Amino acid sequence: MASAQLEHSNLVQHQVGLMEQFREFWMENHLCDVVLKSNDGAEHSAHAAVLSAASTFFKKLLGGSFVEANQVQRGQPVEITASNAAVSALLDYIYGGQPEVNLDVGLELLRLAEAYGLPKLAGAIETGFRLSLDSNSALQVLLEAPGLYAFKAACEEKVAADFEACSQHPKFGELSASQLTRILKREDLGVSREETVLKTIFQWLRVSQDRNGLLGMLLQLVDFQSISVENLLRLGRMKQSGPNADELHREVDEALRIRQRKRTQSPQNFQPKRRCLRHWTPDLGASSEALGREVLPRPCFSLRWHEGSIYAMDFDGNILCWKPGDSSARRVVGEGARVNGINGLERGPEFSMAISPTGEIFVSDYDNRRLLSFHNGSGRIVLGDVNCGRLFCSQSGALYMLGNGEVVQKLVGSTLQTVIGRESLPADFCWAIDMFVTKEEVIYLLDYEENRILRINPAESLKAVVVGQTEHDSNLQNLFVTEGGTIYVSDWAIQKVLAFRPGYTGSTEVLHFPGTWHPNEVLVQGRSLFVSIEDDDQGVKGIYEYVLPPELNLE
Repeated sequence: MASAQLEHSNLVQHQVGLMEQFREFWMENHLCDVVLKSNDGAEHSAHAAVLSAASTFFKKLLGGSFVEANQVQRGQPVEITASNAAVSALLDYIYGGQPEVNLDVGLELLRLAEAYGLPKLAGAIETGFRLSLDSNSALQVLLEAPGLYAFKAACEEKVAADFEACSQHPKFGELSASQLTRILKREDLGVSREETVLKTIFQWLRVSQDRNGLLGMLLQLVDFQSISVENLLRLGRMKQSGPNADELHREVDEALRIRQRKRTQSPQNFQPKRRCLRHWTPDLGASSEALGREVLPRPCFSLRWHEGSIYAMDFDGNILCWKPGDSSARRVVGEGARVNGINGLERGPEFSMAISPTGEIFVSDYDNRRLLSFHNGSGRIVLGDVNCGRLFCSQSGALYMLGNGEVVQKLVGSTLQTVIGRESLPADFCWAIDMFVTKEEVIYLLDYEENRILRINPAESLKAVVVGQTEHDSNLQNLFVTEGGTIYVSDWAIQKVLAFRPGYTGSTEVLHFPGTWHPNEVLVQGRSLFVSIEDDDQGVKGIYEYVLPPELNLE
């Protein structure tokens, strides 16, 4: 007998048509022979044949010797451990739909997909959520979804990318030790400073006392070399008890010893673990060639701070005042300023300025050999025919002056009294280019010829102690000493701002200026470093603000 093979003109269209027909039957509850019951009691009709075709698990469950098969034959529903929304979305997908679900339902569907052998459903869910995944939802997946290893790897990547914000989430402390370890190991961890990693570890440990024994392991994931020197020293002084203190102090001590072995540390020999910190200096916590934020579009000298404002002298002899954030500065001395008596100085940088706690501004006029004062709208001559030099006013109100760069004098009444004579200074001392006096009346001198910093405490001894020194190709111009004892200096020749810290005569590089930029003055206030910069090419630049690393607190 003759025979013929009946081919479909479009088999795919035929198959799609059947699926579309089954979907219509399902939506109309036509010929449905099985009921799925969600854990909230809602019942969902379906076709046993369609479910069995979609999943081998359903095929065995509904057509085998399981209890569920008998329940179906008796017309009883099959219970599914999932919500109404999840079961509805599961059936919608099986019947060819494209349901839109939130993350909670998506996680339920992922569990159902794994339990019922629906890999395509699992893949569709993972693909869909990866496109819209944020750090909060990624954290939720890590905490709530068992298995799903590939998806969790993507979630860990997302948490790592937005680590700082994610670490503040209330649920972050619920991560397991292994999950936290995998995240902290990553080179692509998104942190602005390595201090964040250490703070997060201690924050995670405080969730449960049972975690204390994990500190030693977790500390191995911290790149202590990326933590600022200032914060390392602060960590070393922190008083803690128990094994945690010993573990932490051991790591801090090792990092400080490595720093001490490197007399001068610069970004060229600094290799952080985190990719985002690859070009950053551990001193500033930002790029050593960062532009900073311009706060005044002109270079100045004698930067001083008084009652929330910065005072400075420009190269035209004007004294300017402005608050950080102001768009412009106002003149307090010079053309246009409301000052009676002496008002204004001759053009040129041959001046030095200091401000007393009461707001009185003192100016040493080198060329005219006189000490001037500006206060409450009046300008006057305090002293005439004096060897004026750099000025500094201590917090107690005492005015100090460098006479001829080799003696330190203090204004007492209307006379200058010598505090430190030439005989108290080292034999190879030539002259000092700058001076700083702390609130304890400790005096720091910048030895121009030897590129070193001398410290003298007249209350104890007039003997000068070297607390910092740079190489001979340097040209130190200006210094500032913080309350914690850190010394910031501007180095004109090598175009850098350097820092010296108590107990270390070697320097760390804070900033390295590009091109023809040169720093000439530095001022630290709060967590901001202000630097006055000159540009050799154009002859002008301005004053820029750089943010210092925040003080690390593990409490």
